[in-house]
Amino acid sequence: MQYQPILKDGNALLAIFGDANDFHPHRHYEIEIMYCVSGSYRVGVNNETFLMHEGDMIYIPSFVPHESYRTEESAQVLLIEAGPAYLGNFFAPVSSMPLMLPFFSLKSSELGQKLKVVLDEIVEARLDHKRGSELIIWGNTFKFFGLMVMEYLTEEEEAKPKEYAKIKNISKALDLIHYHYAEPITVDQAAAAANYGKSNFCRIFKNSIGMGFHQYLNHYRVERSKIYLQNSLLNISQIAEIVGFGDSKNFCRVFKEITGMTPGGFAKQSKN
Repeated sequence: MQYQPILKDGNALLAIFGDANDFHPHRHYEIEIMYCVSGSYRVGVNNETFLMHEGDMIYIPSFVPHESYRTEESAQVLLIEAGPAYLGNFFAPVSSMPLMLPFFSLKSSELGQKLKVVLDEIVEARLDHKRGSELIIWGNTFKFFGLMVMEYLTEEEEAKPKEYAKIKNISKALDLIHYHYAEPITVDQAAAAANYGKSNFCRIFKNSIGMGFHQYLNHYRVERSKIYLQNSLLNISQIAEIVGFGDSKNFCRVFKEITGMTPGGFAKQSKN
């Protein structure tokens, strides 16, 4: 399961409208909203699969694994990514709202119809590119979350202690991996980056990401190596060194454990 940070360089909110794309299983810190504007596509959330049609929406909380695949070429989607810099103190309770399902058919309820109006206005503003459009997008996204909170977040749920401070600290360790994966990285270094003791760090990291530190580091290095195997003329030893495995023997062993094939086999398959 790949961790894939979405909002970078201090950005707080991202709203994109366009053709639906395929996204393999991943998770991220940001809250995600996927609104099907036309056509259909398939979305997987936490091992459940939903077929999205026009007027349907998926709400994906922080760090929940998900994926999406087009079922027809004409599918268009509004994708919203909201981070803690946008929602501030509301980020934790908004992300942990107790929903029965992440799937909403917006035409089938009074709340759904209100949400549809808000999302359609965001789409219109995204297409206009007029002065003030960004303010409409930001304002309507706030309204969207406000409607959701009024419907689903009880005072008891809001008062529950949250684990998001811990998760936010873990993101610092993930940044260390993503920017320095080619270098030798130890658990101690990652724990220090997250400001935890080693044992606490290992427990919180696995609970947050779904795999241990070394397992995730190896997965990330293998994902990076696939780019070189598909698009470069470098040999296996060179790629192993570039992505941080050090030697080709270790690289080939880990690559096969994760993918079921050798790096050479993967490169050959990709280029055929």
